[in-house]
Amino acid sequence: MNNSLTPFAHEGLDVYRVALRLFSEIHEIAGEALAGHGDLLKQLRRCATSTVLNIGERANRGHHKDKASRFIIARGECGECACALDLLHVSGLASAARVESLKNTARRVAAMLTGLIRRERRLAESG
Repeated sequence: MNNSLTPFAHEGLDVYRVALRLFSEIHEIAGEALAGHGDLLKQLRRCATSTVLNIGERANRGHHKDKASRFIIARGECGECACALDLLHVSGLASAARVESLKNTARRVAAMLTGLIRRERRLAESG
């Protein structure tokens, strides 16, 4: 994805690539789900999309406080993905194994975001 003509900051972040993979997998599972659960599937897609977009938006901002705040929002959206995945499983729309695999990816994204939040807060405090 990285192109030397468009050096966006988010393209250099591992968390962005992992969040994109989570989005892709969520989009796939939502497409496989049975009709009649549109609200849940729409919400699942929305929070996966929001996770990626918030990472991209704040990675390209200059102020550390701004970056930390949007990374916090992205982490919250990632947590919402985990909850929506649980609902998919409870509704019988996805297997426990598939949901757990996706939640592991979401956990990885959340952990990476926690690290970025800590770093941005330290940088904001130092100067």
